[in-house]
Amino acid sequence: MTSLSEYLDTEMLNELASRFSDAVGGKVRILSADGSLLAGQGPQGPPSAQAKVLLDGGHIGTIALDGPGVQPPAAESVRLLGLMQDVLTRLCRQARQLRDRVEELAAMYRLTEVFTGRTDLKQVHQLVAETMVKATGADACSIRVLNEERTELMTIAVHGLSEEYMSKGPILLADSQIDQEILASGKCVYIPDERTDPRVLYKTEARREGIVSALCAPMTYKGRLEGIIRVYTRRPHEFDWFETSLVGGVAAQAASAIVNARLYNEALEAERIRRQLRLAAEVQRRMIPPQAPRVEGLEISGIYEPCFELGGDFYDFIELPKGNLGVCVGDVVGKGVPASLLMALVRSSLRAHVAHVYELSEVLAAVNLDLWRQSDERDFATMFYGVLDVPGRRLTYCSAGHEPALLVREGRGTWLAGSGGVLGIDPAMRYRNQVLGLRRGDLLLIFTDGLPEATNFKHETFTRDRVRAAALEACRRGESAEGVGKHLLWEVRRFAGLQTRSDDLTLVAIKVQ
Repeated sequence: MTSLSEYLDTEMLNELASRFSDAVGGKVRILSADGSLLAGQGPQGPPSAQAKVLLDGGHIGTIALDGPGVQPPAAESVRLLGLMQDVLTRLCRQARQLRDRVEELAAMYRLTEVFTGRTDLKQVHQLVAETMVKATGADACSIRVLNEERTELMTIAVHGLSEEYMSKGPILLADSQIDQEILASGKCVYIPDERTDPRVLYKTEARREGIVSALCAPMTYKGRLEGIIRVYTRRPHEFDWFETSLVGGVAAQAASAIVNARLYNEALEAERIRRQLRLAAEVQRRMIPPQAPRVEGLEISGIYEPCFELGGDFYDFIELPKGNLGVCVGDVVGKGVPASLLMALVRSSLRAHVAHVYELSEVLAAVNLDLWRQSDERDFATMFYGVLDVPGRRLTYCSAGHEPALLVREGRGTWLAGSGGVLGIDPAMRYRNQVLGLRRGDLLLIFTDGLPEATNFKHETFTRDRVRAAALEACRRGESAEGVGKHLLWEVRRFAGLQTRSDDLTLVAIKVQ
């Protein structure tokens, strides 16, 4: 049982009793609900007149006038007694409201402490729902967030509601008038009775859950709506301006907590992916020869620079019987992780077939069939594959839609034409071997399209002509195979400037001594 003393202290009660006594010209006592004296002086027997002090229908105290043997008070005194009763009621109501506001503000402060440092997203969702009920004195709460397309509101947490309510599925934003009002205004929306309001979509569920009044608040973070919080009461209730402000404030705090937790988890996931990419890049780099083979009579150099950590370009040197050396440069469609996986497939297929297939054209046909069978219809690759007969100074090569290789001989550059289409598109594609005799001083340059198609800020491409000019310049200067590769790389960088590369860059330079 509550009492006047819970809302007004003894000093105030005594001051009120004294003032009331002066007003009526008699003794006024203020009693608790059980009849014990709280303030004032006078006979301890039955009063000549009294008025009960009620708060929300509950008896919390009494104002007593006079005592035994005193004549019935005048009508004026009775009216004054009624006014005193009203004053006490108002003072108690204001004191209670003030206390409630202080508790609500304290709840807001505690809310900040509770949310700080929380990183488990599901835990944050549930904590927000529970804290909202405690902070507002409501009976239940639900939290819905927008999906990535911002077309649906998905229920992510409830408190004080059944699991059935939690699992009722997403709400289409276009179908919900209330949520559209919130989205348009950015303000709270009040629902007097969920069971009958025409704007409410789930009236049957509201009746089953015992929901009556509701207040819907936008969860906004940096001006962007993230979701909507609804607090419910199981009795008719009109939320005043302070309660509305409180719900809006808690909703903003909740939005910040949820977004921060999500960003933290996304950062963790991004870091995990980065670690996986670094590991994958290390594995992929092991597929690229760490150094060129040393072959008597030849200088060989290779350069591989992926656009991202993982790339679709590759080159390889394969030791073959009778001292022959296989040289391969490949380029698969795309960039990043998908391209790196496709690159591993093409490289593995090539190495598997060269081990027991002699004819280059048959090797490429087998690789083409493997890629066609094991990849998507949009996937394809280009490849230049050649076999160097070092003692015989002869190159047998086959190209599958790849950039033409460049032969620099006696100060002139000649492009070596291809003989077949790309790998992975047509399972019946056939390829044709071509043979090139090599001479002392020849330079063979095999590269991917990342070299001639490098662009600058004017959107100009480096072009094959510049590739040939740079190779000729390096040969005139007497550069080694490694020097030719570095010179070409320097010329491309000088041409592109600070423009971000959009493709992998790979080249192999072979110089006949």
